Amino acid sequence: MAVSSTSNSRHFARIAWLAGIYALAYLLASWLDLSTTARALLRPEASEGNIYASNAAGYVSVKAWLITLVGGIAIEACLIWSVFTADQVAERWRAHPIRSFAKFYINPWARAVRDRAPLHMLSFVIAFVPLRLLAALNNAMIAASGTAPLGRLVGFASRATSPQIGFWLVLGPLFFFMAVAVSPIAARLIRWITDHA
Repeated sequence: MAVSSTSNSRHFARIAWLAGIYALAYLLASWLDLSTTARALLRPEASEGNIYASNAAGYVSVKAWLITLVGGIAIEACLIWSVFTADQVAERWRAHPIRSFAKFYINPWARAVRDRAPLHMLSFVIAFVPLRLLAALNNAMIAASGTAPLGRLVGFASRATSPQIGFWLVLGPLFFFMAVAVSPIAARLIRWITDHA
């Protein structure tokens, strides 16, 4: 059965709408994170835990925004890929998105894992926004009281290992668990996209 051009244009309009809404959410969450970082760093005892946004002299706002913008382009590309491959997600993983994370793989673009990889990719894309909001909340707590849970954890892990390893030991698992937590939302979005394609 042929797909009408009207149906195609509606499908692309949905994708464009989703990409636009996500870009706004990403930029707002990033702005909150970066602006609260600058405020938190006004405290003399505070230091930037994100080693990628600092140099020997300390926090570099321009570097942080450059990373944010380049990262935003990459994340939007992941969003677009997951939307265009959404129809390949197996019904069992749409029904049980959290369980789908138990099936480990390395290459999310491999055809063998297309039954769940677009769902996972979309989950990570969605999870990035609340992760930035959590970082902003952490920064606000530092600005108000001089200390916050994420900062303490990154500092502790960095002292035991290195700043790079400490950063990823804390934020890597947190990002993964956030992606798992939002996977039901990603599954609903995949159903919405494919049911109206």
